[in-house]
Formats: sequence, C-alpha cells, structure tokens
Amino acid sequence: MTVQVVHAEAEKKLIEAFKTEPKPTNGNTTKITRILQGSHKTYKYVLITGLLGKACNKDVDPLALQAGAPLSGAYDARSLCHKVFVPFERNFLSNALGGSNEPFLNKPARFTHLSVGNAVRAGKDRETLSTLIDVLSSIKTSEDASRYLSFALRIVTEIARKQIALNKTSISINPTLLEIYDFIVHFLEKSFEGETCTIVVGALESVYHNGLKGGFIVGCHKVNQSGSSSKEVGDIDIFSSDGKYRYSIEVKDKTFSDSDVGHAFKKIIANGGMKGAFIYGPRSSFNESALIKHLKSYEQNKFLAVFMDIYNYAKLMLFKSNMEERREFMDRIMNTAIEINARDETKLWIHETTKRLGWT
Repeated sequence: MTVQVVHAEAEKKLIEAFKTEPKPTNGNTTKITRILQGSHKTYKYVLITGLLGKACNKDVDPLALQAGAPLSGAYDARSLCHKVFVPFERNFLSNALGGSNEPFLNKPARFTHLSVGNAVRAGKDRETLSTLIDVLSSIKTSEDASRYLSFALRIVTEIARKQIALNKTSISINPTLLEIYDFIVHFLEKSFEGETCTIVVGALESVYHNGLKGGFIVGCHKVNQSGSSSKEVGDIDIFSSDGKYRYSIEVKDKTFSDSDVGHAFKKIIANGGMKGAFIYGPRSSFNESALIKHLKSYEQNKFLAVFMDIYNYAKLMLFKSNMEERREFMDRIMNTAIEINARDETKLWIHETTKRLGWT
C-alpha cells in the first residue's frame, strides 16, 4: 500500500529537526555518522530522505525508494528528496552532501527499495548499503525518526562548516603572471579524474571573459558529465550576456581517440556553435596522425576547431587576460572547483599547492 508524505509538512519537520538538539540513545548514531561522513553521496541523500519520510508519516517504510515498491509503507521518496530536502540543503546546509539537484536519479537510488540484493560495487559501497539498511529498518516510530533526523542534520551542519572553510582562499601575495603559471604547473601534477584540468580551463576562461566588453557567461560543468543537462554542451560553455550560446571547450586528462574529439565538436555544431576547443592534459595520449586528419575535416566544413595542450593554452590565456588584481585568479580557481562540484580532495590540493609555493 502506498502512503503519502505531505511536502509542506515535511518542510516544517525539516526546520524543526534542524533547530532541535538531538538526543538519540543507541548505536545508530555511529552508523549515521559513518554514512554521512563517507564517500557515497547517493546513500547520504537516501538516509536523510528515509528519516524525513518516517518522521512525517508513521506508516512510511523508510526502506522504500519509490511509490511502487513492494512494501506496505511505500512512498514517493524521490519527490520528497528532490522537492523538499534538496532546496533545504542548498539554503541551509551549504550543499554539504554534494549539492546534487536530483540524487535519486543516480543508479543506487533507482531500485524500488533498499535491499542487500541491490547492485552496488563491492567493498565500502556495499558496506554502506548494509549499514544504511540496518539503520532505516531499525526505526519503527515517527518519534525515533525525528530524533535521528535531528542528529543527522547536526552532522551535516558540521560538514557544512568545514566545507565553508575549505571553499575559502586566501593568499598573502599578488602573484605575477609567471607565478600564476607556476601554480598551474604544480596544480596539474595531480588529476583527480580530470578535475584539476577542468578547473584551470574554467578559471582562465572566466578571468578572460570577465575582462571583455559586452559581457559573457562562462558555465563550467561537473567532470565526465558534460551534456547530462539540456543546457550543457561541453565541459565549459560560453554564452553572450543575453544567454545566446557561443561555443564550448572540452577538457580531457586521459587517453582519448579522434572519435572522442569528433563527438565533442558534433555536440557544439548541433547546438549552433561555429567554433570549439579541445584541451588535453598531461596524462593524455592519442593518435596524432588520425587526429590531424579528423580536425582538417571539420575545418573544411567551416568549423573552427582548436586542439591544444593545457600548458600552451594556459600561457596563451594568461597572455591575453587583463587581471588588474591577480589575486582574482585564486578566487576563480576555487569558484570553478565549487561550480563543478569538485571533490574535497581537489579543493585541499588547491590549498596545499598555494602553501608549497609560499603564497600563504
């Protein structure tokens, strides 16, 4: 039987739990802390949503993920999370769980309900699933769910405080353009699955376009997820101030083929772009002869295709940019990291790199 959770009441319950001093009394607190401080983002959202659903309606089975689950307390957990908790996380918790707009669209949340039989990677992810099931299946009353919800929100608040500190940059010098290039070289020593390259390109594009007349909008997207939204074309999309799409830049820091480059440029063309760039990082490898032939075919079709390694690209952008206050560059670096929802390890690497260079 499907049960209902009224979203207006859920919003009130969230605020109430947020303001309430938590008083859980058993071992679930350790398990909740482990899940929320762990690396599996989707299960964090599932945990909070399950607690919220049960706190609002005693008949809810917090193991349910969909209204069609074969459980007597099935409910629409996806809607509750996306329409109630996601805005709450953005407004009150500084996107501490990751700032996902639709976390229940991720594979771990696409099942009808939580079960040890759900497909999940072995190791820590499977352990987290088991812990999540243990916690939610042990909560039998709305009162218990409310207490654990208060505790969970307290943990997320602590994570948010640390996140705010992590997202701040402060350097003691106003670096020269050569010193900024030195930062880029050191920063690119690590990849973090392509995040460092994307951050560098996004930051340089933001600095450059900020100095142009007429106004431009630079949109940077999460690594390996470009095109996941109808508004996204490449890793970095450039728009004029009126919102008209201009062009995109694809960034890769791994082995790729000429078809990968072609796929990126085809998306740009399909969205009305007359030019595009493909920037590759230090860990990239490709078939140069095949790629040169591929690029020429685009130029013959009146599409301006730029293909460049990130070091030469960075030098060129620094040469063209007009930064009156060069500390601005570090702000752009961190803002881009936040915009692409970079992992905490990447942000820590930003801080560590500035320390290595003696900037702090």
